Amino acid sequence: MNLLKLKKNNNLKYLALIPLFVVACKKEPEVKDAKVDTITTIEKPIDSLSTILKTEKESNQNIITVDASKMPIRLNLEITNPNDQIILRLENVNQPKIKGYLKTETPMNVRFNQIRMPDNSFDGPFAQTIEYDTKLKGEYWLILAKNNMADGSPVGKFFVKIE
Repeated sequence: MNLLKLKKNNNLKYLALIPLFVVACKKEPEVKDAKVDTITTIEKPIDSLSTILKTEKESNQNIITVDASKMPIRLNLEITNPNDQIILRLENVNQPKIKGYLKTETPMNVRFNQIRMPDNSFDGPFAQTIEYDTKLKGEYWLILAKNNMADGSPVGKFFVKIE
């Protein structure tokens, strides 16, 4: 009988030790650093040549006619002479607002100087960005040239986005 009691006590001891082993041996899951995806999504550029309808040169003015119905328009442009102007003729404008951005490869003195509306009135000057409410439908001109109120050369390459 003593032997049975002894076996029961030993069994109870072992049963009591099992939860201790489970708790003591339980290993916390390894915390892993969240890996950030290093792939960057790049917006596919729209073919800017398909929006250009015509280019002309008149004295110091380079006139580029584009179809505004195909906005956004992205153009790589260049001013080669300090007195040159680039005129972006936006045909078929029928949206409520025109937004434009200039980004230069090197520091340049270039800006949106003026905008010409379909009724032949002008507004400006602006900066390297423009946001203009288009109250009339039709042809708008964005005139890009040097800022006479600032120093620096307007000669160089730059990128223009019109939306």
